[in-house]
Amino acid sequence: MAAAGSPRIDAYAVLSDAPPTDRVAIAAELALSDRDPPLDCPAYRAALRKAVSEEPPPFSTEAYAKIYRDSSVSGKWLAISLISNAQREGQGAGDLWTLAACADNEAERQLIKRHAVDESRHARLYLALLDLAFPDAVDPAFRKELDVVSPGFTMAQEPSVVVGSPYATRPTIDLYVQMNIAEIRTTIHHLLQRAALALHCPAANLPRATKVLDSLFRDELSHVSYTAELIETKATAAGPGGLDGLYRRRLADFNRITNDEFGMTIHD
Repeated sequence: MAAAGSPRIDAYAVLSDAPPTDRVAIAAELALSDRDPPLDCPAYRAALRKAVSEEPPPFSTEAYAKIYRDSSVSGKWLAISLISNAQREGQGAGDLWTLAACADNEAERQLIKRHAVDESRHARLYLALLDLAFPDAVDPAFRKELDVVSPGFTMAQEPSVVVGSPYATRPTIDLYVQMNIAEIRTTIHHLLQRAALALHCPAANLPRATKVLDSLFRDELSHVSYTAELIETKATAAGPGGLDGLYRRRLADFNRITNDEFGMTIHD
């Protein structure tokens, strides 16, 4: 983060200009530096960089970006993708709400709760992007049904276990590592999504769509930073060793899932 009185770093521009293969580490650095005061998290930084060097993530390659760009030329594909994102965010909000209810540390509880509220709002924001990019393209009755994907959580509410959620468990460093990787992937995805929406969104709606995208991007960086902070705290409490291997294993798992989604191995 810039020093007091200095202009704030344009994180989106920095990440956009970075080579695809560098974006995972850069997204993490931008997230840590955007906190006030900036976070150090040396164990987390080292584990992430080592994992990326040993298990290069396919979602941070030009090959992956090309697949996304080619797919998003289709307005139908992009509209379905926005709906899927809304559904995932709504489901994620419920899982985080459950996890927050199970946290035995009040500081963690509040951080996870904030994340759940963000994702609940994100479900609505993705639907707003759908409306802006493809006005009147979705059947009104179906569009009304989609509004239920957001659980509507607020910070004024008390977290509780959501029926059916698999996250009724005490939060662990393993879960935070998985969350951190997922949030970095989503941050990088915003670069691709923004360019895709520009292809389809009516010019009159694009400024509003950009504001929505900016809000989503800022939130993703915040989620990367808070999970990094919790990873660092728990790694320090556990003593030396372990984090490097855990982060590498979870990144490898995430890479396999990404490759399986495409039915191929993505590489540069």
